[in-house]
Amino acid sequence: MTVGSRARLSLGVRMVAALGAVALVSASIVLVAAAVAGGLVVGGVILGGYFLSLSVLPASNTVVTDLVGQLSPATLAGGAVLVGLCLLPAGYLEPVRAEIREFKTELGTTGQLAVDRHPKIGAMAGRIAQQAGIPEPTVRIVTRMRPESYALGSRSDGTIVLTRGLVRALSDDEIEAVLAHEISHLANGDGRLMGHLLIPLLLAEHVGSDDRPTLQPIHAINGAIFVYVGRLLSWTVVTAVTTVQLWCCLGAIALFSRGRETAADRGAAELTGSPSSLASALETLDGNRGRPTEDLREFKRSAGALDILPPADVTDLPRPFRTHPPTERRVQRLEALVGKIET
Repeated sequence: MTVGSRARLSLGVRMVAALGAVALVSASIVLVAAAVAGGLVVGGVILGGYFLSLSVLPASNTVVTDLVGQLSPATLAGGAVLVGLCLLPAGYLEPVRAEIREFKTELGTTGQLAVDRHPKIGAMAGRIAQQAGIPEPTVRIVTRMRPESYALGSRSDGTIVLTRGLVRALSDDEIEAVLAHEISHLANGDGRLMGHLLIPLLLAEHVGSDDRPTLQPIHAINGAIFVYVGRLLSWTVVTAVTTVQLWCCLGAIALFSRGRETAADRGAAELTGSPSSLASALETLDGNRGRPTEDLREFKRSAGALDILPPADVTDLPRPFRTHPPTERRVQRLEALVGKIET
């Protein structure tokens, strides 16, 4: 088996493993969300009926308790999940869709077109895309001073986002190398796949984003303390479960992303004929990286897996959760290609 065949096989195995892991995590997120939402509704109905029978219809108290007592825990849990699944579209799906739209906007898909702002960059992208055999992607320049670049979408309708900070930090040859790296991602289908892989991560963050319930004076009135206890218990369970789910998502995404970054680096070297230009760009960008000034959680979503380099604050994560190979290792691989590719 040739080196190229082994690399393709490795990437294929990584992709299948990542998609399988994310599918399992997605299913668990949906079940947890449904169970919590349904549990709150079912629990509220049972408690409401119980307290109503105590205060309004005391004679029916035994009827309520007997009815609930006849239901097994499994029946109650199953009923809660079914109720939650019915409530899920209204309670979670639309907010998550809105969050995904906001996520794409934050990446810079509303930035200025490079053909208008930087015609030279637009021309570079068109030339490299032609070499890669894909339609010319849309290139946008966003007004963020932190150097970043992303590839979004598919081979046929891809978008590349560059920040003003990156354009100012790099030479023309280095910008061309970065464009070639992102176009390699589009040619390999990475943009769309990464978009799908990130959806469960956004879903887990949305489900687990509620603040911890606080005890209020009103909870001392007529058994309302049970409402607080129920909300606190559900918050604790959701926070614990979604934290595990988030790390599972990050691990699956990292497994897929590391291999794709290496493949895109090699693709860029072959498209430009200059591995040293991308190596120089990576070293320059790595030296300009600082901690993000935006909200950390929002920044990690965009930069953690899609950016050409990871945020400075996540490079110390355990290896299974790193979305990019170490920059030094990437530079070494590119330098090893200089004699083989560079013209």
